[in-house]
Amino acid sequence: AFVVVQHLDPTHKGVMVELLQRATGMPVYQVRDRMKVEPNCVYVIPPNADLSILHDVLYLLEPTAARGLRLPIDFFFRSLAHDRQDQSIGVILSGMGSDGTLGLRAIKEKVGLVFVQTPSSAKFDGMPRSAIDSGLADIIAPVEELPDRIIAYIKHARQGLHSNMPLEDKAHSALEKVFIILRAQTGHDFSLYKKSTVYRRIERRMGIHQINRIIHYVRFLQENPQETKLL
Repeated sequence: AFVVVQHLDPTHKGVMVELLQRATGMPVYQVRDRMKVEPNCVYVIPPNADLSILHDVLYLLEPTAARGLRLPIDFFFRSLAHDRQDQSIGVILSGMGSDGTLGLRAIKEKVGLVFVQTPSSAKFDGMPRSAIDSGLADIIAPVEELPDRIIAYIKHARQGLHSNMPLEDKAHSALEKVFIILRAQTGHDFSLYKKSTVYRRIERRMGIHQINRIIHYVRFLQENPQETKLL
């Protein structure tokens, strides 16, 4: 399901539903209070409302912040992170300001994913740049590439690297090598953490890069120092 949150003039009727419906075969709805989220549907925030989600149901709230200070994307992302946990995916597209960046932090804390449009391809690069500068982005790509990257990740995640299965010896050895690389670059010894928790985080990063075996991810870490920071 896709939820579209944009900055709207509270006194004007939004046209995003009509515009999106011309571009997709999925049903596109303007959100009504207590609307249940269904698969393969698009939901668009209405004017003059904050949007939240609880147990897969969308709720509209009257904005409390003064006009001009509202951050509807942050508001929804935080709600999404609490509701969907590690199944949350936040996508930042063209826009002015920094709305969304704080919400992305909430998504990352729940081990969700963050996709950001390449600033050079955005009409307004403020929001993408803010998200990237925060260090929270998992994937930065031109907007036309984002759908395929998201779908590929979801397919990979469904194939399931099951972190509740016992680690075989080679995987265990590879995990320890990840700890060595992390310690060398960050100074922190993650081997003291609960292994299943760390392994889940590694699985997420492997899914993003379509890497099926942890030993291959070790090599990827060695060749990409930035990946260590992201992990």
